[in-house]
Amino acid sequence: MVDRPRIGISACLLGEPVRYDGAHKRDAWLVEVLGPQVEWVAVCPEVEAGFGTPREPVQLERDADGAIAMMTVRTRCDVTETMQRYTSRRVAELADEHLDGYVFKADSPSCDPGEGLFARALIARLPGLPVIDERRLTDPAVRTAFVEDAFAHHRAWSAKRSAGLSGERPAGRSESVALGSAVVVRVHDGARVSHVDRTAVEEPLEIRLHGQPFAVIMRTPGADKELAAGFLLAERVIHSADDLGVIEYCTDTQPQSSPRSLSEKVTADSAPSAVAFRNVVNVTLADPSHLERLLADRRNVQTNSSCGLCGRRTIESLASDAAPIRADITIPSSIIVTLPHRLRAGQAVFDETGGLHAAALVTADGELVDLAEDVGRHNAVDKVIGRMLMRDRLPLSDHLLFVSGRTSFEIVQKALFAGIPMVAAVSAPSSLAIDLAQEFGITLIGFVRGETFNIYAHADRVTPP
Repeated sequence: MVDRPRIGISACLLGEPVRYDGAHKRDAWLVEVLGPQVEWVAVCPEVEAGFGTPREPVQLERDADGAIAMMTVRTRCDVTETMQRYTSRRVAELADEHLDGYVFKADSPSCDPGEGLFARALIARLPGLPVIDERRLTDPAVRTAFVEDAFAHHRAWSAKRSAGLSGERPAGRSESVALGSAVVVRVHDGARVSHVDRTAVEEPLEIRLHGQPFAVIMRTPGADKELAAGFLLAERVIHSADDLGVIEYCTDTQPQSSPRSLSEKVTADSAPSAVAFRNVVNVTLADPSHLERLLADRRNVQTNSSCGLCGRRTIESLASDAAPIRADITIPSSIIVTLPHRLRAGQAVFDETGGLHAAALVTADGELVDLAEDVGRHNAVDKVIGRMLMRDRLPLSDHLLFVSGRTSFEIVQKALFAGIPMVAAVSAPSSLAIDLAQEFGITLIGFVRGETFNIYAHADRVTPP
């Protein structure tokens, strides 16, 4: 059986007679050119929600409170709740379908990617999924970019399966959104050739607390909720999963925006883009009583992908906030020497770009249970730790954290807050990272290359082969 990308699509674009008037909007390029190369997952929200065919047309409007309502045009019936119930169920199902892209019907009250109720919910649930509408597919450059992104998404997931990563595929955690392209000039023996190369995407992620701006992190898109959770843990805004309320993508990218006027029609120009959705997350804390202090104390800085940001800069300042790790985990040296190759095998985006760091969690018996990539190794660490935090799996006292690049003080600190007793890397640790590891009971390993590595702190956890 041929392994092809699975792409969701508005059913009318395939020629199915599901429009309100019983007609269709068959797109010849989608059916005849792209169709043989992919596996379509056809969806018509109105029909699947029970509206029938033919049916009275519907449109989107805003009420006095600024909320979007789906109304029938002639009889003025509010069918919003029906569509929302269907959308909630169907989006959850599609999140488990391992989609690699989605083609929406433009100007549809349910499927337009800018304003449709179903489309907006799907994009919010799967923010890394390559999406487009059939109108934009008429632009050859945009069409090519979408196909490349969908196939890159598919290759990334296939590579992750081949690398043997365990656990379910996290909904929306797409490597395709981490890939971009650039026209480069390659010079070899004095000859120049223009070439389209793959690049690692870096975009800002704004983290809000209860709708208020808190931090901006330069990162590779993907696993943003996990990144936010891991970042807030490292910043000591939260200390466990119990401190988290909800982490969600913002559907309104402007903080504290005012409601729209009565019955204002939703237009494509008024709706934020999918890119805007995926670059802002709002975190609700379980206990907001300290919110004002957190916001007032926040330094007005922006992190960068190479250095990260951390509020604790000295070992002494950690003493009152974390206890030394006393876990009795041990890992044979024969497992440790395999980690660079296994980490590299799971880096799907690195294969495309050559420009990303990675972090992985490994169990005592060598099982690689999670991996994340990012332009910043601090962000990659926050993503894997944040994912476990959101699953209420901390402390990770039976895991080793393995990272590409060097080990800084901040990375060891993140491991400490997550309860990880062992940290290893392909390059050297900093002097402060060694001091922190020695003081707080963390086994620190560096220069894991070939059959050799160095142990800088608490060597007793590393056993003979």
